[in-house]
Amino acid sequence: MGAVTADELDRMLTRLKLTAIRDQLDTLLDEAVRGEMTLRDALAFRCEREIARKDQRRIDMSFGLAKFPFVRDLGGFDFAAQPSIDRARIRDLATGRFIANGDALLLLGPTLRANFKLNREAALS
Repeated sequence: MGAVTADELDRMLTRLKLTAIRDQLDTLLDEAVRGEMTLRDALAFRCEREIARKDQRRIDMSFGLAKFPFVRDLGGFDFAAQPSIDRARIRDLATGRFIANGDALLLLGPTLRANFKLNREAALS
């Protein structure tokens, strides 16, 4: 295969829907050269960036489809207003580790509103 022009490479990346690689190609190539990466490492690095961008787009699209009235995260939750809530446990649950382990999560408490708010904010974290 002969030398590929930047425009041809751009068209190929667009056709393959590798938009993160396409949009950041010069930066990614510079980082690969500075890091003295092998071809395999450079390709893996680019794929990681592409996957991260697609994951973020999927999350953003899901939030849009969910039509949440506003977006909050656990950083804004007032744990002082609910002193019975274990902050460390909630942060651990927010990592989603229980999902990977196949464990169930059931939040019980006196107020449905507080449970709903924690569920929603844990989902957003």
